[in-house]
Amino acid sequence: MKANVDRIVAEIEQQHHGWERLFHEIKLTAANYELPCKVAKLQVNRLRNRYRDVSPYDHSRVKLLDGPSDYINSSLVEVETAGRQYILSQGPLPSTAGHLWQMVWEQNSKAVIMLNKVIEKGARKCHQYWPLEMEMPMTFAEDGYEIELISEDNMANFIVRTLKLSRLDSSEEDRIIYQFHYIAWPDFGVPESPNAFLEFLTCVRSKKVLENDVGPPVIHCSAGIGRSGTFALVDTCLVFLEKNIPFDIKDTLLEMRKYRMGLIQTAQQLRFSYLAIAECARRLMDDKDGHFTSSSVSDSESDDSEDGSQKSDGEHQENGDGVSEEKPENNRDSESKDNRKRHAEKDAEATEEKRGKQEETTLPVTETVETVPKEHNNNVSDLRRRQRQEKTEATFKKIEEIKSNMQSNEKRPSWRPYIIGGLIAGVVVGLAVRYWFR
Repeated sequence: MKANVDRIVAEIEQQHHGWERLFHEIKLTAANYELPCKVAKLQVNRLRNRYRDVSPYDHSRVKLLDGPSDYINSSLVEVETAGRQYILSQGPLPSTAGHLWQMVWEQNSKAVIMLNKVIEKGARKCHQYWPLEMEMPMTFAEDGYEIELISEDNMANFIVRTLKLSRLDSSEEDRIIYQFHYIAWPDFGVPESPNAFLEFLTCVRSKKVLENDVGPPVIHCSAGIGRSGTFALVDTCLVFLEKNIPFDIKDTLLEMRKYRMGLIQTAQQLRFSYLAIAECARRLMDDKDGHFTSSSVSDSESDDSEDGSQKSDGEHQENGDGVSEEKPENNRDSESKDNRKRHAEKDAEATEEKRGKQEETTLPVTETVETVPKEHNNNVSDLRRRQRQEKTEATFKKIEEIKSNMQSNEKRPSWRPYIIGGLIAGVVVGLAVRYWFR
């Protein structure tokens, strides 16, 4: 199976719109799932949803055990063959931040995996639900929990925080919770390269917070479906590779979508997932002991990372990571590079279009999105305004000239009566002279 992942990726790369078609097939198949979300759509729970069109299924939603309501926009995703469980959740709202820590406590989770920044492009994607400073705990009195920052380790693309979670008015011991915060993952996009992402995944795995002998980790981004789904899919398939369990990436994702809707939101994220899984397979094959590590980077990936030739010019840059470097034919290798660049550019355009539609139609219910003014747009508006003003002024000037000409013509004295009168007088005088001298 390890050798087949590269082949599958190469085949999709060679197809015309291969990733778009595969993503469309997954969406169509998942659309046939008849899985209700009745509890999420109850009037009393609507204010607890960040997006109106992202709801947990009734059968897999996580239930809060204490308090007046058991609802939280979180889903328990189970992959029995891999021995994995994940809680995929939306980014907390101000009114639900305490609920997240309640869920972490009740589910005995050891980690929170955060794949977004609090504010992205001027839009608030998540409430600040942990303290920024040590010795300055954050208290959620209504929910009965307190969270304190113990330490913070900053890496190139992510931050690892050690937090202490306490239950107020309780004799239960405090718990240590790890927060793994990936800070270089754009919304609806993908990390810069599978290399950086797999370094993050390795760090998470090193703390043993994904194992089935502890509670399921809480994974969230903004909606809890795109980036969160990508992380869960790659980790699950890595388990399959490590245990030599036969699997199909598409079928695995479709199975996971039965627990939470919309996992992996774009063809770009789907492609990145396949590339990351293919890189995992290569590293396992290269390692003599068959262990996955972040340091066992393939030569082809190192070359691509150095020259940067595989990165798209779009906002969400991604790396080809040597998927087709092993092909013996140079022309096929060149075609594959062109395909990767074309896919990256089209996905970037589709990402921006989809982002705009989502922000227009599915704004958070209880939070105000702050927009950042764009200087370019302002300049264009000013230019158009000046052009309209100049055109209007020119029109008015032309009208005034026409009016002035008309008035001048009206004031100009007419000589026609004098000429006619002179002619008549001349005729009369001529007749008189003729009569007089006859």
